[in-house]
Amino acid sequence: MQIGILIALASAMLMTGMQILLKKSYKELNPSLAFFFDSIFGLLIWIPVGCIFGATFEGVIKCFGYAIISAILSEALVFYALSKGNLSISSVLISTHPVFTLIFSLLINNEILTVLQVVFIVFTIIGIVLTCIDKEFKIKNIKNKEILIPIITALAIGLSDTLTKGIINITSSFSFIVAIALVQVPVALIYLKMSKQKISNIKSEYKKDSKFVKCSVLGSLLNIMATGCLLISFNYTYASIASPLTAIYTPIVLLYSLIFLREKIGKVNLIGTIIALIGTFGIIILG
Repeated sequence: MQIGILIALASAMLMTGMQILLKKSYKELNPSLAFFFDSIFGLLIWIPVGCIFGATFEGVIKCFGYAIISAILSEALVFYALSKGNLSISSVLISTHPVFTLIFSLLINNEILTVLQVVFIVFTIIGIVLTCIDKEFKIKNIKNKEILIPIITALAIGLSDTLTKGIINITSSFSFIVAIALVQVPVALIYLKMSKQKISNIKSEYKKDSKFVKCSVLGSLLNIMATGCLLISFNYTYASIASPLTAIYTPIVLLYSLIFLREKIGKVNLIGTIIALIGTFGIIILG
């Protein structure tokens, strides 16, 4: 299980870089273009890696339906949820997805955890949620309609991670990686159309300001590598453990901003970072 934890942590580190780079690119570029880069890197990286490390035609076919579910629930729905309502509220509520991964993993995949493992996982999840809270987040301003879509999205991500872990147990991470690489392409093209973007826009944006396109490309590359690590970690550890571990990129980004960019972070965010790191170290120690 230790190797699974290490791979999950590697995913979190890659997601940290991805978040920093994509955040810069979104100042000028539409997120749908970054997702298109994701799909291209998925084809170029995931398919060869999957084939080299044991993906089988039979396994890919078995994973295909689950890959479609993952693309809809863990990707398309997230973009939709973040585009609706108050972003500061949506991001906090969506960050609760490891709670649902934990619940579904125990109920559906029959994962068995010790009491201490559950305690540290809960610590990590609470810390992650607190790090997502910004100054615009006000509980009194939350409306029922603003809660519904993000909570459904968090639940969907938890269910998707659990189902993905289940099919990986039957096949392998590498068969699933090949399947999701194939599925991402049509999803990316649909997302471009929904955002009223064209692939030809990339060339004009590059001429306008190449640094944002470069940030988007590199961020998308890191995202593909991070997602690949998450899926591979499912080969070696429980989804209920991998999910909160990979989600700790939020407190890591905050620490990066505090130490290297000298940005101020709120007390709640700092407390959340400490709690998340305590939970993470606990999970690592317990294995």
